[in-house]
Amino acid sequence: MGAILHTWMRRIAGAGLAAAMILTGPATAASAAAPVLFSDDFSDGDAAGWRTSGGRWSVAEQSLRQEETGARAVARVGEASWTDYAVAVRVRPAAYRDAGSSVGVQARVQGDGSHYYLATRADGTVELGRVLGGRSTTLATAAYPAATQIWRYLTLVVKGTTVLGVVNGEPLLRATDTRLARGRAGLATTNTDATFDDVSVGSYAATTPDTQAPLTPGRPRVVEVTPTTVTLSWLPTIDNVGVVDYVLYQGEQFYQQYPVRTVTGTGPVTLPISPTAATIHYALAARDAAGNLSPISGRTSIPQPPSFPRSGDDAVAPTRPGNPALTGQTTDGRGILSWTPATDNVGVVEYHVLLTVNIDEVRVLAKVAEPTATVSVNSGGGPMVRVIAYDAAWNASYSAMVPYGPAPAPTPTAPGS
Repeated sequence: MGAILHTWMRRIAGAGLAAAMILTGPATAASAAAPVLFSDDFSDGDAAGWRTSGGRWSVAEQSLRQEETGARAVARVGEASWTDYAVAVRVRPAAYRDAGSSVGVQARVQGDGSHYYLATRADGTVELGRVLGGRSTTLATAAYPAATQIWRYLTLVVKGTTVLGVVNGEPLLRATDTRLARGRAGLATTNTDATFDDVSVGSYAATTPDTQAPLTPGRPRVVEVTPTTVTLSWLPTIDNVGVVDYVLYQGEQFYQQYPVRTVTGTGPVTLPISPTAATIHYALAARDAAGNLSPISGRTSIPQPPSFPRSGDDAVAPTRPGNPALTGQTTDGRGILSWTPATDNVGVVEYHVLLTVNIDEVRVLAKVAEPTATVSVNSGGGPMVRVIAYDAAWNASYSAMVPYGPAPAPTPTAPGS
């Protein structure tokens, strides 16, 4: 995302990745899931229909396992005539032999072994690539944790010349390639003991009428944040006929999410930021010409930015400010909050006072330069307050979250103690 966002970007927190097969579920009353070409959850205790080579394959506990860590192994299924489809699988690596080990899915597998692949690797990356005549070519890569003993969802979509890699419901990798037009689906390991389950192959062929929703888009990516705006972009998603536009959603409370902009491209798109929102959430849905709307993507969240442009390369955050306490009241009934100031190696520029009533009601009460603020708070319902201190580079530190009211009286000490 570049130096523009610097260390402040570490505070951006996205919603959890979707833990669902992306071939499932209509997004609107008029849309439907992709027609299923093949599925296998191995609950029948066998791998009938699969062709395996290399490694040591077996079905146990209603899953397909390849347990050899010293070999390349593949299991393939389907028809050589398959063209546009998505192959999805739930996979759990158990052990990698070395940094070059990997496990993943294959699409458009040819008789000579040529294919497209999406693989999660032991070196902490996920890779989208092509094998042609035994020669591998990386088409796109992204960082992704190489955890073992944890299930993850991999989906490889091939539609025309587009190849799309999806991890845990989020499109991460995209490429254009013309070399392979059709072929079977497959599972593969390289020097990895891994278990596969819930394999599903769904068609992405165009249909009339079109009732299939686009693939869930990836979460928005933050390009830039200013004191009053956020700029977002995203990877394009895919549809069996074609995506025509994207609907951007925004929320300023925990559960809130409403459409704010419809655009035909993938950004960058600049949106205004509400000055009272403590955290702002953004998500996407894709729509095709028939009006089918995809499921909404995972959310990207940003905190309320400071009211001044970020400057400098300072990476040291201020010390924690003291807890805010009610120290007075104005004649019109507003409260005066004060706190011990934070310190900084360069200088504290601004404080934000946040009010929390419940998980779905958090807002910014004040932005001030000094360690005191006059605020309006309904004391019913047990409101909580906290203070954030910012320096010029938008490095931040936080007070504890405390009840709105006077500071608690100190605990008496016994005489002579």
